[in-house]
Amino acid sequence: MKTVLVVDDAQSFLNALADWLSISFVDWRILKAENGKEALEILKSVQVDFILTDLQMPVKDGYELLAYACKNHPHIPAIAMTGSCTAEAKTKLHALGVLKCMEKPFSFKMMGDTIVNEFASRANTKRLCDNRQDIVYQES
Repeated sequence: MKTVLVVDDAQSFLNALADWLSISFVDWRILKAENGKEALEILKSVQVDFILTDLQMPVKDGYELLAYACKNHPHIPAIAMTGSCTAEAKTKLHALGVLKCMEKPFSFKMMGDTIVNEFASRANTKRLCDNRQDIVYQES
């Protein structure tokens, strides 16, 4: 089961996106946080496979959350959600290893497809690496 952490201070948007993901991907566990501080607490106690985060939030913003994730959980892919993906925001996000910056409003289906594609890409990469290890060990 994959665990997706959705972080947004707009509670109606947070609930709508989390509910849509839960209904559309029943084999995913969807966790919600209303700000970066709540999200950090979740990351410290739960194994998360994907982060979707708003950038502009009170308490701790998305950049602070993503900086923590980049340093402490660099294997977790992340997508930033914001009202405007400026060139400056994209530069900062790229430095933090964020896969994509999606401007609100966006299609929930597009978000789901992006996550599915990333999970599939990572599974294929792992499979290729496992196969390479098998070949190396056979040649030794």
